[in-house]
Amino acid sequence: MSHPCLFLLKLSACVLVAIALSSCVPAEEPSFVSVELVDKELNESSGLVFSLKDPSCIWSHNDSGDRARLFAFDAKTGQATGQWQFPGVVAVDWEDLAMLPPSQPGGPARLVIADCGDNQAKRGQIELLVVDEMDPRQSGEIQREQVRLVRVTYPDGAHDCEAIWFDEPSQELMLLCKRFVPWVGLYRVPLFNETTGQLNQKVTAELVTQVPIALATAADRDARTGDVWVATYWQAMKFSKADHASLEDQMAQTPTAIDLPKLKQVEAISVDSQSGVWVTSEGAPAPLVQLNVP
Repeated sequence: MSHPCLFLLKLSACVLVAIALSSCVPAEEPSFVSVELVDKELNESSGLVFSLKDPSCIWSHNDSGDRARLFAFDAKTGQATGQWQFPGVVAVDWEDLAMLPPSQPGGPARLVIADCGDNQAKRGQIELLVVDEMDPRQSGEIQREQVRLVRVTYPDGAHDCEAIWFDEPSQELMLLCKRFVPWVGLYRVPLFNETTGQLNQKVTAELVTQVPIALATAADRDARTGDVWVATYWQAMKFSKADHASLEDQMAQTPTAIDLPKLKQVEAISVDSQSGVWVTSEGAPAPLVQLNVP
């Protein structure tokens, strides 16, 4: 039998989640286009990003418990196009992906793999793995010396985080924390050294603002519009860039919400080059779903 205090705690969390959801603009009428990602080894899709090397492909990875590897798929057909292993790299709790555009014309795009999951809030630091984007239509290995690590600590103790995006105007990576109750920290990570332009090896994240979202499981930024999309288990929320002068102002607005399809557990979202919004879920084969975005 559950302890009365535990029951009240769970009830309070549910009420707070309901309050957070009710603060959103009413959800749009859902409509979806989906395919299945044809690789049974991807059974807990927990990160998603479109390739810049081949925009018809997407990258994904499993949640904690898998070895360090990335899966690539054709976004239209769901067919597996490649798989890249990271021998010598330990995946503690990979949660999300982001793409850094080339720093100079003709240069490579770079993938960011966020090893930032921390359900028990016990990790002294998290890691961002940065690699030059591989060919998503090939398979191979990325050696440990090809991976650049950015070790990140929070200024106020450990946090669980499953949602990241690259903020191109500031050249910073954003970390949106995950809690059962609303009002979670949004932190910025300065990826590059201001003097050398090289990736920082160790950095302390900086608090940007508090955002009233419970259970944020993924995020991405639309490179065309500047809109920020955040996924929870139930909805995708758009924080429109519009005329907001700062990211803090942008994330302070009431977002537009779109109800998600009934999937097992949505933990990944990505925006393609044409502002299409896609999610995937745990399960094998993993569904890849494009949302109806007005």
